[in-house]
Amino acid sequence: MLQESFKNGLNSVTEARTRLEKQVKPQLDWATTELKKVLKDMGADVTEPRPLNAVVNEIRSKNPSLKALLTRFDVATYDVRKKLWWDANMMGAYVADQAGKRFNAEVLPKVQQVREQAEARVRQLVEQVRGLTARAADTKPADEA
Repeated sequence: MLQESFKNGLNSVTEARTRLEKQVKPQLDWATTELKKVLKDMGADVTEPRPLNAVVNEIRSKNPSLKALLTRFDVATYDVRKKLWWDANMMGAYVADQAGKRFNAEVLPKVQQVREQAEARVRQLVEQVRGLTARAADTKPADEA
């Protein structure tokens, strides 16, 4: 029994790992491709795997001044920055749209229901108050009239 529960737990972890890999792999591949483009634009040769310090030294040699380095960095990352900005804006719009749809589908009907119940209860109370005031006016002693 313990072995079976352990096996089921292990299987669920394996399935979760597989789902996560399927979700993350495309983004990771895109990021790797973009990083290679940026490094190439910065002056590094990234056709074959090399140690990080070799890549950094090559970038330093191609960009002798800070101004040159920053200019190349700005140019190299322009497309990525614009794409990330666009994706963030579109994701924000999508989330706002989904929130609006969910609000209209789930929250608004409940709010309207509560509002209608409250209005109905207020109407009942107003009628009760009118009835009580009318009854009180009818039962006034003759001395007060």
